[in-house]
Order: sequence, then structure tokens, then C-alpha cells
Amino acid sequence: MLDRITNLLIDRGPDILFAIVIFIIGRYIAKLLKNIAVRMMTHANYDHTVITFVSQIIYYAVMALVVLSAVNKLGVPTTSFIAVFGAFGLAVGLALQNNLSNFASGLLILIFKPFKAGDWVNIGGVEGSIKAIQVLNTAIITKDNKTVFIPNSLITSSQVTNSSYLDERFIPFLFDISYNNDHHKAIAVLKDIFAKDPRILNNDTMEIGIKEFADNSVRIAAYPKVRRQDVIPTTYDIMSAVKDAFDANGIEIPYPQRVVYVQKAEQKDN
Repeated sequence: MLDRITNLLIDRGPDILFAIVIFIIGRYIAKLLKNIAVRMMTHANYDHTVITFVSQIIYYAVMALVVLSAVNKLGVPTTSFIAVFGAFGLAVGLALQNNLSNFASGLLILIFKPFKAGDWVNIGGVEGSIKAIQVLNTAIITKDNKTVFIPNSLITSSQVTNSSYLDERFIPFLFDISYNNDHHKAIAVLKDIFAKDPRILNNDTMEIGIKEFADNSVRIAAYPKVRRQDVIPTTYDIMSAVKDAFDANGIEIPYPQRVVYVQKAEQKDN
């Protein structure tokens, strides 16, 4: 037995030594590539979850190649291992097809960052604040304090409206007045309301005027610009101020009306 072990070491010693060297150097290269990836993604301001996940994938992918190379140097056939791993990966992929789609979509969201935690978004009719971007789904807190979990694959294939993407936003107001009212006076009243609000950033260049002649009213559109955090309170305050000002100036806010003409049928004498 001792002679066999001695002969084995003599015959396979260089291969064992080379396999150890391959493993040590390969592990060093894997760590180096991982650190390079972390530095590059950190410099590019990627999300911490993306940095951790991608760097781990790079490390373990390189280590898998290193282990296969080391084992192959020892004379162990690796073709069967590759075939087994391939079949296993295919089976897992088919079983977790939907989850893998959500997983890949989650990576795309974290990499390209159409939104981040805290942003106010509208995704597929669900509007609310982003609570967390997870591997398989994204959590949104709605206005009535409900938490909605949306699969990431649905997000990447749907229209996403991010209200927090820019620092300043336009508020699209639409005011209806009666055809009997003076629209010049109504526009002047609206301009005065906007001018008195310090949160309006574009009083000098704001678009305001008649947008359309509706069935029951003349519609006046206005587009004041405010800071992102002032959108909701400004909307509430302006709407209240407009109602008070219209009432004070005799400007009517019409509601849908329908005029019905009744014609009396004449009875014929027999």
C-alpha cells in the first residue's frame, strides 16, 4: 500500500501540484474580478443590492471554472459533470420559469433604475410610493396605506409613470366656467390666484387660456410649475382658492345640464 501511494504521488504529483496552483491563482483572480466589479458599480452609483448580487455571481462563476479546471488537471473527466449540471440547470429553469423572469426583470430594474425606494409611481393603474425593490417583486404603498406587491416581469412590460423622477413638475389644471361668464375676467382671476402663491415657479411664463368649448362650459387650462414636494398641497390650496374667488366674482362653475322640450299632442275630434 505504501509503495502504491508512493508511486501515485510520483506519477500524479505534478498534476496535483498544478491543480492546487490553479485553484489558488483562480481564487485570487475571482476575488480580484469581484472587487473590480464592486468598484466600477459603486462609482456608477448602482444600488447596493445590485452590487452585492452581481459581484457574487461573478465570483462564483469564475470559481466554478477554476474548480472544473483543477479537477480536469487531476485527470478526472469533467464532461459528465458539465452534462449533469446542464441538465440540472435546464430542469430548474423550466420549473422556475416565471420566477426567473421576475428575477431577471428585478435585475433590470435595479440596474437601469426607472424608480427607487420612496418614489411616487403609477404602474398598471396602481399608484403609490415605492417601499422596496425585491428580487422577485416590487412593493408599493398606496394612498390608503395598502401594500401592493407587483411581479417585476409585469413592471418591465408595463408603462411606468414616475412622478418623483424630476425635481419640478407641472400641475395640469382645468377649470370650467359658464358660457354666460366673461372668460377674460375668469383668466384674470386665475392669474391673480397663481401670482399670490409663492410655490408657483413660472408665474411669468405659465400657459393659461381657453382649451376647449365643451357641451356645458368653457374650459380654461393652466399649467403652473411647482417643486415636486409641493404638488399635492398646492393642488388642494389652488382648487379651494379658485372656488372662493369664482363665488366672490360671480363666475359660475356649471354642471352638466340637459334641456328637454315637451310637445303636447293635439287630440282629434271623432
